This record gives sequence, C-alpha cells and structure tokens, in this order.
Amino acid sequence: MKAFVQSAIGRYELRDLARPSAGPGEAILQMRAAVTCGTDLKLLSRGHPRISLPVVMGHEICGEIAELGSGVAGWKVGERVVPGIIGPCGRCPDCVGGRANLCPVGHADRTWGAFAEFVRVPAGVVASNLHRVPEGLDETAAAFLDPLAAVLHGWRRLREPSGTLLLYGAGALALLWAAVAKLRGMRALVAGRRPGRESLAATYGARYVSVAGREPRSLAAAIGEEADVAVDCTGAAEVWEVLPQLVRPGGQVLLFGGCAPGTTARFDAARLHYAEVSVAGSFHSTPADSRSALEALASGQLDPRPLVAERGGLSDLPRFLEAQARGEGVRYAVLGSRANVGSTE
Repeated sequence: MKAFVQSAIGRYELRDLARPSAGPGEAILQMRAAVTCGTDLKLLSRGHPRISLPVVMGHEICGEIAELGSGVAGWKVGERVVPGIIGPCGRCPDCVGGRANLCPVGHADRTWGAFAEFVRVPAGVVASNLHRVPEGLDETAAAFLDPLAAVLHGWRRLREPSGTLLLYGAGALALLWAAVAKLRGMRALVAGRRPGRESLAATYGARYVSVAGREPRSLAAAIGEEADVAVDCTGAAEVWEVLPQLVRPGGQVLLFGGCAPGTTARFDAARLHYAEVSVAGSFHSTPADSRSALEALASGQLDPRPLVAERGGLSDLPRFLEAQARGEGVRYAVLGSRANVGSTE
C-alpha cells in the first residue's frame, strides 16, 4: 500500500508498505477521507513526546472496514466508521473517575497513520471508541470527529460558561469552538493573525479581531472589552500568560492549545487571586465526547466542511501541508479510493 511516513524531524516521504493485517480485536480500515491537522505540522517541525519516529502520518480519518480481527463482534466489512485516537481501558482510576482521556492504557496504542491507503485500528479503540458513520453524513465532515470531540471536552472543562467567549487563534479548533459557541448561545470573538479568516469566523457566527503585528499583551485594546471566558488555541506560552488579563473578574481561562515539550508559563498571581480568575487545562477527549461530536455532525447543526480549503488524493499531501504551513488554508482533505477493499495485496 501507499503511505506517507515521517522518518525524522522535517523529513517525510511516500513509501510502499505492506498492508497491515488485523490482529485479535483489531480492525483494518480503507481510508476514505483524512484531514490535515496542526498536530501533523507540529510533529514535522518539532516532534511529539508521545510519538516515536518513524511513523505513518495523520490521525483524523473516516474509513471503510476492510478486515476484522478475531474476537471482533458488532461490526461488518464495508461499514463506514470513524475511530477515536485512543481506546481507554475503562478500569483504571482515571477511567473510573471520568477522566478516560488521561488513561495511560488508551494512549499506549493509538489509531495513527491516516495518510495511507489502509489503517490499523487498535483493539482498545475498536472496543471503546470506534463509531459508525450515519447514512448521509459526508466522509470529510465525519473525519472531523476527533478535533470536534476535543473541543466538546474543553467545553466540559468550563464552569457554566456564558456571555462572551474570546478565542485566541484562528485555526480549525478555534473556529470549531466558535461554531459550538453559536449553538450554545455565547458570543464569540476570534483573535487571529492570518488574513482571510474573517469570513470563516463570520460563517460560524463570530467576530474576527486581527492581532497581526500585535503582541498578545496589546490585545485588550484591540477587542475593546473583557471576555467572560478566554480559550487559548495556539499552544503559545506568551498567550497563556496574558489571557487572565483579558477576562473579567470571576472569568475563566482554558489552556486548550498544547505547548512544546519543556515549555513553562508564568501567571500574575495577584490577578488570579484578587480577581478570582479560574485557569484550567484541557487535553484530548473521551469516547463520550466522540459520541457527542458524531451526533452534532450527523444532525447538520455543525458543518466543518467550510474549513476545508481543497480536496485531493494521497499524492497531494505534500502540497497541502506546505500550503497549510503558510497559512493559506485551514484544513485540507485527502480522499481515498474504494478499490480493493477485500484485497490483501
């Protein structure tokens, strides 16, 4: 099969690999749609503490079941599905305590390798985090399940949010936050540096505030108001540090974007204490978040497809990643072929 493999920081290539076979409890999917992500670019530029190289790239995928391993029940070859990335065990203290997103077993074997003709879904994911795509749901839209689930998990980390939501960053995740805010009756402000994001923000009911050429600390003057909730969607420590200054007293800050390994951030203790600003982190999602995301996508209330700048085949991936790195598009979709689903060649 054809697959894009990252072999080192900044290096990847299209290779011919053996098609994976399904082990006990596993499933093999034929890729139907795979969506580029900022994590792909981060992995290329700086690596990831939880991902060893070489690795087949990509993780946001909608696929068609091509093979099922022994012991798998309730699924059939030919069904369209979307896998979550992790398969929590359901038994550890984190799972029992409602923090399945932190389950160490779930993160030990992830669904990865979306930019390939076939993808192995680990047994843990098949057991707890594989989702059937409803009839009529577009495959590219279904491939957004993982980022939308992460956004919905972030919402659950907030305490009865209302009023004005400030989103620092104008990528796909910030815009999905804005889309959910519209559904939940909050007014969203999207602060970004990329040109051309105003129309996308408006699509999801948000006001766009350009911060191009501005330091994060000057944002207060740009937006002209204090937010009730501020969410970082950049993973930049300097943004983390300034967000408590941009919410009203009693406001909430959510550190949603992941920083590079080894990053530290400093906060104004007086602001957190005397203004009673709450700061929380948010990481990944649970299978329950994935189910909620799929329901939102299937209902048609939330459509991520305006975020897709272009669709193409697997060979288009280098061009798509280069364009996304330049800020020329929010996301790109790689579409697969329906041929040879039953073949082991």
